Order: sequence, then C-alpha cells, then structure tokens
Amino acid sequence: MARKFWVALHRYLGLFMLLLLLVIALTGSVLAFAHEIDAWLNPHLLRLGHTRPALGADELVRRIEQEDPRLRVSLMPLSAPAGSTYEVRVAPRTNAAAGQSHALGFDRVYVDPATGQILGQRQWGAARLDRAHLIPFIDILHRRLQLPGKWGLWVTGALALVWLASSLLGAWLTLPRTAIWRQGFWQKWKPAWGIKRGASATRLTFDLHRSVGLWSLPFAIVLSISGVYFSLADEVFKPVVNWFSTVPQHPVRSLPATPDPERLPAFGIDEAVSRARAHLAYETRHYHPWYANHLARQGVYRIAFKEPEMLERVFRLRYEQVYLDDQNGELRSLYGYHHATRGERFVIWQYPLHTGRVLGLWGRVLALLAGLATCALAVTGLMVWHRRWHARTGK
Repeated sequence: MARKFWVALHRYLGLFMLLLLLVIALTGSVLAFAHEIDAWLNPHLLRLGHTRPALGADELVRRIEQEDPRLRVSLMPLSAPAGSTYEVRVAPRTNAAAGQSHALGFDRVYVDPATGQILGQRQWGAARLDRAHLIPFIDILHRRLQLPGKWGLWVTGALALVWLASSLLGAWLTLPRTAIWRQGFWQKWKPAWGIKRGASATRLTFDLHRSVGLWSLPFAIVLSISGVYFSLADEVFKPVVNWFSTVPQHPVRSLPATPDPERLPAFGIDEAVSRARAHLAYETRHYHPWYANHLARQGVYRIAFKEPEMLERVFRLRYEQVYLDDQNGELRSLYGYHHATRGERFVIWQYPLHTGRVLGLWGRVLALLAGLATCALAVTGLMVWHRRWHARTGK
C-alpha cells in the first residue's frame, strides 16, 4: 500500500511539472552552447575583423557615452577573446527636460574595443524572436520563464525542488524490494539500468524511462540543486548552506549606502584597476582584469579579476572582486574564491556546475545531453502514464 502511494506521488509530481520541465530542459540544452550559437546568428554584434589592442576603459566609456548621450555605462568589460567585441551594459540617463529617464529600448551595446564605436545594441530577454534577441530570449525563458518580477524565479525555484524530489523518489522506487544488501543486490537491481530486448512497446517505454532516469540521476541532482541557487538563493539555498558553513552577505548588499549617491568618482576605471590589483593576494596576482562597474549607491568601484581561461578549461572557476572607495581609493571589501568560506566556495561552484563549464568543453556537452535526457524522461513518463490510464479507463 505504501509503495503504491509513492509510485502515485512520483507519477503526479512528474505530470505536474511536465510542460515547464520540458521548457527548462530544452532551453538549457541550447544555452550549453549559447555563445557559439549567438555568434553564428549575430556576427555583426559579437565578432570583429581585426585583433587590434583595446583602448583604455576610461576612453572607451567616454566615447560610448559621447556617441549616445542618453545612456551611461553601468558595467564595462576589461577583456575579451581576440577578435571579439565588448558587451557593455548600459542604463538610461535622466532626461532633465522631461524629468524622467530616457527610453533607450536596450540595455547592452556591442563595441569595438579598439575604436569605441557602437556596432549594435539589444535588450536582454526582450520577448522578440529575431536573430539578435533569440538567445537573450531563451536565456530569460530558462531562468524565469519570461514571467515578470520575482514570479518567474519562484516558479523555476519550486520546479527545481519538485524535480529533485521526483528524481530521488524515482530512483528509490527502482530499488529491489526483496534484495539483501550484502548478497544479490546488484543482480536484482541491474535490470533497472537497461532495456529488455524484444519487449512490448509499453515495457520498452517503461524501461527507457527508468534507465534514463537512473543514468541521468547525478546530473538531475546537480542541475536541480544549482537551479535552486539561481532561483531561490536567499530564500532557500544560502540559508541551507549556512547550516554547514557561513555564507556572509555579498558586498553589494552588506556595504552601507553613501549619503551622496550623486557624487562623481574622484578617479576613473583605469586607476581603479591599478589600485585594485595591489589588494590581490599573492596567489591571485596573475589573474586578468575581467570587468568593472561603479556602484553609486555604495560609493565604490567593483573591479573583478579572473584566473586565465576561467570557465573554458577544467576546474577553472576562480575569480576575485575588489571594492574600492570611489573618493580615496581605500579598500572597502573583498569577495572571491581565495578569501571565501567553504560555504561561499560552494556557492561560487554553482554556476560552473549548472552550465557544465566546470569540466570545460566536455562539461558543456554533458549539460546539453543532460537536458535532452530530461526531455526524454518527461516524454516517456507521460507515455507510461497515458498507456496505463488508457488501459484502466479504455479511453
């Protein structure tokens, strides 16, 4: 009787999340190679025909804001692969005449780092399916199903928790009921990992569902747990991790607000990068500048550095962020892998784990295959339910 309850629970959890899980899994498979697809679709935005050296960050900011006075640069990349543009995040300036912000219609511009020329722009996640907006649309669809505000994150976070529970329950249900753990356990469990030859279509569908679920279980656990991090980091993920190891607040939240957020920095990004590097630990001095942005509310520069080939080779995931006072250049905070607690390091691991980048190219291939396996699980699960429902009702 108890087993029937758990089987029914597994079945209806699967039916409950079926459509949403298909969307998340399919978009996740696409996003495993998002940059390559995006560059193929939009070479005019992401590729250059030369490899000339980049201008300094301050000069690039000046030229970008001079070309379009309606905007201000909110995040400036400090490096990019050879032959690639800079993806610069921007925000609207206030229109003094109208008393409100300019309506830009985009939040990212693509810039030739050698000249500062704006080559194009787009709004990340806009509900548009043209070539320029396809990958950004898929990205936000994957992250929060294109739902407004935090609703999408709550839905995808709940979906990740249900997926984790259903995956673990499904694996438990495959365990042999009468096996002795010390003797004969594997012989009784082994058939669950394969497909019976010559079986009926119904049995074949069931075996496929069960075996794919078992073989893909490690990926389902990793992807669902990291999915909880992306959607419910403060509500669920970090509080749970905090039980085992301290996860301090991120500096963006913990640094106090300045009494005058409208004040201008006393020095530029180039000087900030130079000052920030002096605060890196000896073991991280070889890290490359990654990006910079000015946090006006806290009155600080955030300068990020990354280890060479980060997220491109196996276990390359370390970075450091240095927070400097924008008036006197004093160190306000440090955040990154080197200074992190075990809990913070576990948090930092979530992005490379979720995307497969923790294992470089082959990890991304595994992420793609894991997404497709999840689609197969959803479809075969529906087929198993439908066949049994049809047999029971005759409909």
